[in-house]
Amino acid sequence: MIVIAGTLKIAADEVHGLYAALTSLVPATLQEEGCMDYHFAIKDASEGTILVYERWRDAACLAAHLAAPQIGAVLGSWGSKIAMDVLKFDATNPRGPLD
Repeated sequence: MIVIAGTLKIAADEVHGLYAALTSLVPATLQEEGCMDYHFAIKDASEGTILVYERWRDAACLAAHLAAPQIGAVLGSWGSKIAMDVLKFDATNPRGPLD
């Protein structure tokens, strides 16, 4: 399992536009093969921060998602405006939070 988690930062006056662009991808992405979770949340609008959380069955499914034209369109439109503090984790031993 692959987990993507972190924070995006953009100018405060653009945070709602970026959030709208990202959340427009959610319904279709959740239907993609291997997508287990795909979510965004505004952490602090005044600071322009958005939380990112994704889970993918494997690297191949994530790669297919990243190659999709709609993802390229959003990254192309917004990528130069965003500072990313987002990491990819390989979850090799998943278990319940109390285990």
